[in-house]
Amino acid sequence: MLGTLIQIVGPMFLVAVALEAVSVFAEQWGAARSPDEEKPKHNALALLAFVLTLLTPGLLLAHGYVATHGQGQSLVLIAVGLPVAAVLVGALLGAIVGAAARGAAPLMRMLALPLDIVAFAAAVYATSETIQILIQAAQNGGVVHVTP
Repeated sequence: MLGTLIQIVGPMFLVAVALEAVSVFAEQWGAARSPDEEKPKHNALALLAFVLTLLTPGLLLAHGYVATHGQGQSLVLIAVGLPVAAVLVGALLGAIVGAAARGAAPLMRMLALPLDIVAFAAAVYATSETIQILIQAAQNGGVVHVTP
């Protein structure tokens, strides 16, 4: 089953999912636990981090669905579930470790944006075929043509 999934979605998809989990882990580890711990940021870097945090799992979800659409239901479930699980597990473990090891939170705050960028770049590389399909669908009025 795993071999078939890797053939369909590609090995870079799994790498991008793992990088997304690490990125979310670092974000949650470095998250402020109280309002006094860190002042809210309202700048371009904070906006970039927010946008990348939304786009990366979205690209991975779209690729997982488009690549496995027409395959067995179990493959679709796994391909779509992997990015969701990566975000949830990364956030949960990051929050737990962050609560236990508060001393490393400032370092994790500095690492969060570079990890977001790396995870996004890997996701774009892994999902380039799906991005092209979605762009063509937008140009065709929403008609998606997927060739095996």
